[in-house]
Amino acid sequence: MDSQIKRFVYRVRNRVREQFVIDNLIKFAGGGMLIAVILSLIALVVPFYYVIVVATMVLVASFFAGIIWGVRKTPTPMEAALYADAKGHKEKISTAFYLVGKEDVFAVLQKRDAVRILENFSIRKEFPIRIAWKQFGMFALLSILFVVCSLVDTPAKQLAEMRHEVSKEAKEEIAELEKLEKELDKAEELSESEIADVKEQLDNAKKELREAESYEDLKKAEERITKKMEMASKNVQDKTLSEMLAQAAEESEERQQNKEEELLEEAKEALEKAEKGTDEEKAEAYEKLKKLAAATGNSQLAQAAEDYKNSSYSNDSYAQASQALSEASKSSSNSDYASNSQNNSNSNNASQSNQSQSGNNNSQGQNGQGQSGQQGNNGGQNGQDGNGNGNGSGSGGNGSGGGAGWNYGGKDGKEGSNKTAENVTIPEGELGDDENLTGQANGNDSSTKEKSNESRTWSGDKVSYDDVSGEYKNKAYKKVDGSSYPGKIKEKIRNYFNGLN
Repeated sequence: MDSQIKRFVYRVRNRVREQFVIDNLIKFAGGGMLIAVILSLIALVVPFYYVIVVATMVLVASFFAGIIWGVRKTPTPMEAALYADAKGHKEKISTAFYLVGKEDVFAVLQKRDAVRILENFSIRKEFPIRIAWKQFGMFALLSILFVVCSLVDTPAKQLAEMRHEVSKEAKEEIAELEKLEKELDKAEELSESEIADVKEQLDNAKKELREAESYEDLKKAEERITKKMEMASKNVQDKTLSEMLAQAAEESEERQQNKEEELLEEAKEALEKAEKGTDEEKAEAYEKLKKLAAATGNSQLAQAAEDYKNSSYSNDSYAQASQALSEASKSSSNSDYASNSQNNSNSNNASQSNQSQSGNNNSQGQNGQGQSGQQGNNGGQNGQDGNGNGNGSGSGGNGSGGGAGWNYGGKDGKEGSNKTAENVTIPEGELGDDENLTGQANGNDSSTKEKSNESRTWSGDKVSYDDVSGEYKNKAYKKVDGSSYPGKIKEKIRNYFNGLN
């Protein structure tokens, strides 16, 4: 009898514990879901990227808290016996449970009476599991609201996502700087004072990267860090340290270029799929275009991406987005090309500048035309009939110079209103800078010239100005889009280049 009574009491105890756990689980889960909804509502207006993660953690914690609290509230065996007596048995079960282990006549009679009750007692019927449907319904409504808030896209959510991506890229750059620091620590032969200065600059660079909150901030920070390392590599006395900094600057610049190229390829691939793809693929294309525009500072591409989304991904807006992406691709290619040919262009510009200072107004001097152009110019100066800077042939004796120069007119050298289709010479296979080379009068109505058996020349291609002007415009547009100029200033600069013939 004792074992039978104890087994019954513990079964009642377990049943009551199950009910307590369910009640507390629904209660705590409802509280956790309410907190999750509040966090989701805040994230609609305040940038908070990890809101889903935090809300999920709160929900999981609330579930465990409900289970733990329900178990903790489990009644004692005697309390369970009293729960059973409360079903109309006038404390007979609790009294019998109290007399377990006792064998006197009164105890035996009490336990036999309790056993008869237990044989007809159905625990499942007397203690059914009940669910607080009102609380459960509230939990369900809060869950639906949480899902809706999670799916709604707002500017704050876009900003939070962008900051998260920027933070990830900044951490990658910081990791590269930390690698450089470790290399400096391993190089024992380097000057301690110079290493200390470089480490201080690296610490400032890491701080600047951590504070970046947009792609524009990150791009500017990366460019400044690269320039600082290039300058430091030239200023330090230690050759090994100079080489390390120069290599680090080169690798940093290469990473930036590779990053933009990767984003460009992803945007192209996504846009191709979106042409006849699903709504998800079109939304993915929009995200890729937006990310590329933000990373490169291309406002035209950003506007095209937004128009594409706002038009519900119509065919017309798709064509505009595709055109904007194509122009961004050309601008990127021109920028990379200009970077690769910068040393050659600088060398050519230096040579051209030297020729300009010596008074040679003919950029084709290597073909034998420079001398006659100077004679025509001298004749024009002596006769005060034409003082413009131009390429032409004339007679120095009679003072009448003429030719197809940039300037026409009297001695004041006014620019003519009629421009011809000029040919410009660029380095062979490359695009150089389009500059007008002009001579400089010495101020005494006379001219000087020098003869030399050897002249500095370089190979080149003669092309029409119209063939290369478009490339210069695209390069200018990219720099304007990537700058921090006010919108009105950007528009004026673009209008200027649009007006070039």
